Amino acid sequence: MLDSLYTEAIKKRGQINKNLEEISKVNSIDVDRVWFEENINPSGNNVKIAAGDGSYNKKKYLSFNFYAVSAVSFIYQDKLEKIESIELDTLPHQSFLEDRLRNIMSVFELKNVIKTINEYDVDCYLDDGSLLGDLIRPFPVENKLSNENKEKIISKFREKLENEIQNNSLGLSSSKFKEEFPELFGVKTSTLDDFNNTSKTLDDFEEKNNEIDEDSLILFLENIEKLLTLSYLLKNERKIVAISKTSSSNDLLHANVPDMAILDKFSKKAGFSKPYYKYISTEMKREFPVENEFFRNLVFTVFFARLDDFKNIIKIELPYKADEDEIRKILSDLKRDSVDGYPYLLKKAHNEVVIKNKDISSLSKIIGFYEKSGREMLN
Repeated sequence: MLDSLYTEAIKKRGQINKNLEEISKVNSIDVDRVWFEENINPSGNNVKIAAGDGSYNKKKYLSFNFYAVSAVSFIYQDKLEKIESIELDTLPHQSFLEDRLRNIMSVFELKNVIKTINEYDVDCYLDDGSLLGDLIRPFPVENKLSNENKEKIISKFREKLENEIQNNSLGLSSSKFKEEFPELFGVKTSTLDDFNNTSKTLDDFEEKNNEIDEDSLILFLENIEKLLTLSYLLKNERKIVAISKTSSSNDLLHANVPDMAILDKFSKKAGFSKPYYKYISTEMKREFPVENEFFRNLVFTVFFARLDDFKNIIKIELPYKADEDEIRKILSDLKRDSVDGYPYLLKKAHNEVVIKNKDISSLSKIIGFYEKSGREMLN
């Protein structure tokens, strides 16, 4: 098979490279129109900067999934301090598992940000990734619940979740309230112990109580928790700088190639791009189940930057409307603690928090999971 792929690569090399020439059709003059080439001087201000990142990984077994989630924040002023939150547990097989784990990781990251801002009074928090993407990412489970049941969840648990957020709690709070579902909806909870109970029959596991999918209930509650956490956090919006190492957006140059790729090809010196502004339109995201009016009034400033000549371009989002002078100040603060054109604390957070495949396998062995994954025959 591999030999056939090598042969096919030789045959299609010309056509594939021709397809990639699309980027060369972009006129460099267009880039000059939106790219401000200028030296970025490091700030001399005594700005307290923090940065954070999150990660998750999972291992699939025949009857369950084992997962681990982590988030870390580093704070530096005179000395380096750290906030971390971790969780590892099992989840049954279910639809939208990746969406759920990504959502849980987001809650971990966001709550770390809140605790950092509240307890360390930082001037600037660097968040790895896209807050805008976190906010507008569709959560498909919402379509599986009736409006009546969604309202039940919101009215029952909203105040409890808000109290958890305001008290700087870390990790996921939704799981604390899962035991209240039977009383609220009349559904039973199924666990791994149920699966191992030989008195249970297959019909017991296939039974649907009141035709309500319990997985959908908890996923919706977790999504509400993420939105409430985002709402609380974005009220401190001028302290947050979201930074992405990659981006597929083309809102700046409107080409068939991502803006980041074009800017990287046609500019090599330090500088930043013309900012553009993103509003939460109804085309971008339908109505939010909570805090809809607040989210609809948000505006995000988006731009690209290169902190050092010939280094990688980064994408930056600010959850408020900023002008070019404000952008220059932020870039100056970022440059102060950057190494090779990238904020040092953000790089440190990524390197420390990432959960690799070998890590999740080692954790599985420590706990003692020896059930088959289904891939043993391939090894």
